[in-house]
Amino acid sequence: MKIKSMAFIFLSMLFLIAGCSTNEIVASRLNMPKDIPDFVKESDFEKVDWDRTVTVFDTGTRNDMAGNKNKLGFIGPDLKPNGELDIKPNKIQKWLWHFWGIEQGKLTVVGYNQGTLKITPVFSDGWSKNGIGGGKIEGADASMPSSVVLPEAGKWALLVYIDGKLFDILVFNIDK
Repeated sequence: MKIKSMAFIFLSMLFLIAGCSTNEIVASRLNMPKDIPDFVKESDFEKVDWDRTVTVFDTGTRNDMAGNKNKLGFIGPDLKPNGELDIKPNKIQKWLWHFWGIEQGKLTVVGYNQGTLKITPVFSDGWSKNGIGGGKIEGADASMPSSVVLPEAGKWALLVYIDGKLFDILVFNIDK
């Protein structure tokens, strides 16, 4: 009986140690870049719902927009015949961002690749841009142009911050 109790305690401790080690490995898998803005937290990446991908919606004008309707959208990438976004890896594209529920602020966009766990700036020249408030167009409360680039194919989440607060998350695929 004493041997069974000792074996049970030993196995319990072994599972506990293995569980802690696994959690530490998962937490350390996210390699935050040294120059990432300090308001971006690892816990923000846990909020990504990889099944909630952007949709393409009609703006009532000549341009269709991709994003989360009535929250955040962008015009820029062409659409493939199947309606998906035609975004090429490592190619700079011009996007016109549209915001609902906010009229001005500093925009920061952080790209996160699900497959490689790569975290990268989305703007071609850094993490952030001043200038939300470029006008009420396409039914949005504010807008802003920018140049964006994502370095590799895969499923991406764009974590969008306005004035240092997480505003929305856009999820989509980039094919090779």
